[in-house]
Amino acid sequence: MYDLDFVFDQCGFIDVPEYIQRERLFNVSFDIDTGDIKLYVLDKSERYVHKLARTSVSRQYAGDAPEFDDIAGKLSCFLDKNINFEEVIIDAVEDDVCYLYLDDASLYQKLVLVDSLCKKYSVASAQFLDTINAINNVRFDSIESAMGRNALSLVKVPLTGLNPKLYGRPFLFGYGFVLNEKTSRFLKRLYRCNADQLMAKIEHLWVARELLSPRTLIVTQHHALLHGD
Repeated sequence: MYDLDFVFDQCGFIDVPEYIQRERLFNVSFDIDTGDIKLYVLDKSERYVHKLARTSVSRQYAGDAPEFDDIAGKLSCFLDKNINFEEVIIDAVEDDVCYLYLDDASLYQKLVLVDSLCKKYSVASAQFLDTINAINNVRFDSIESAMGRNALSLVKVPLTGLNPKLYGRPFLFGYGFVLNEKTSRFLKRLYRCNADQLMAKIEHLWVARELLSPRTLIVTQHHALLHGD
């Protein structure tokens, strides 16, 4: 799947702890402007991933981990909305940061969440829509249209009130995102493939953009490692 020698040994992660199993590398995050890289290595228990920056290692837990029993209540309080977390799934938690998975939620619950985020961060719905459009390279006319067509799959919500992040999967849902030369070159090295082979490798690629700044990341996914297909 990934060229592990390239991403670990040539990208600054050669000294990771021995307990981290390189072959369980699940996500690779790449900042399209700065080239900053983070690695997410699935633990064999599959309860959490090891999040590797070049100078640190932390853990990102599954949303149902017992360490975060009250996270739904904290989220509802923070967002000042009664979110249905059987639909809007708490996918992962890292300290005071929650990742909310939206693809299986009803349109109503998606819109409730968007409305609460706009109010919490004092962001106009037009700015929220602009961010969704940017990560899909599509011009949706309304939030409702975008949310109804899976243009927003995941939201990072820091309970500290810092910058949230919106994630889409433009290639999976038939949209598109123009990869700059630096990003395309990195992905071809990561997958050991040429340009013609690349699109088949990045079907599950996430594109993420901060709501309050133009910072944009791509995040690869080794889909078969966890989902088996």
